[in-house]
Amino acid sequence: MVVIFLFMGLSGRMAEANDGKRLVLFAPASMTDVIGEVARAYETATSNTLLVSVAGTAQLARQIEAGAPAHAIVSADQLWLDWLEQRNLLMAGSRAALVGNKLVIAVRREVENWADPMGLLTQSRFAMADPESIPAGRYAREALQSLGVWDKARGQAVYGENVRVTLRQLALGEVGAAIVYATDTAAEPQVKVAWTFPEQHHSKILYGVAAVANVRDDSTEAQSQDARDLVTFLTGSKALEIFEKAGFKRPEPR
Repeated sequence: MVVIFLFMGLSGRMAEANDGKRLVLFAPASMTDVIGEVARAYETATSNTLLVSVAGTAQLARQIEAGAPAHAIVSADQLWLDWLEQRNLLMAGSRAALVGNKLVIAVRREVENWADPMGLLTQSRFAMADPESIPAGRYAREALQSLGVWDKARGQAVYGENVRVTLRQLALGEVGAAIVYATDTAAEPQVKVAWTFPEQHHSKILYGVAAVANVRDDSTEAQSQDARDLVTFLTGSKALEIFEKAGFKRPEPR
């Protein structure tokens, strides 16, 4: 049984699950549509129950700092894993690269294909994730700075708490465009990709995963191993196949 529950502010709540081992995975909003399938594959492979909490990476990291009982976290960038590691909140040696993504400008489907991508961002309101804390927002700001349009575009930007919020704003017609990940556009039939940012204009988009230290004060060695095994599954061939089918990119070999 897969239970997906959302932590949005303080409104999230734990859902009931089957008896047996119950693990909790924190995953970024950009994985909302694929993480359920990954969780089902994990449960089939292990007979464990996996509860998934989906929200912005920054929100998830801060919940872990506050003591939320997660066994593992997927981060949409490496900086938030660094932040958790600096606070000794990750199990030593458990961090791993997971998948990559692309940054795109999305528009509503009725927008003509010849629309000027930079004009969409400098001449009308557009949505993007908060660049001060959300990975997608940081990537977007880097790209716009590299392209020399940030000073003009920032005044038109409407910031959201995660990429799915910004995507929804576009789908509802509240903005003329949105900067999101390529994989997000599949979640909204009303939108399409207008332009893909060349990767040299922003930091490499690399999701990471790690086991969370001290799941509970009474954590046992077996429970810690369960968390590490979950990370191993997420970086394994079956999970990567599911991620790749959803449009995520396999990490480049070192």
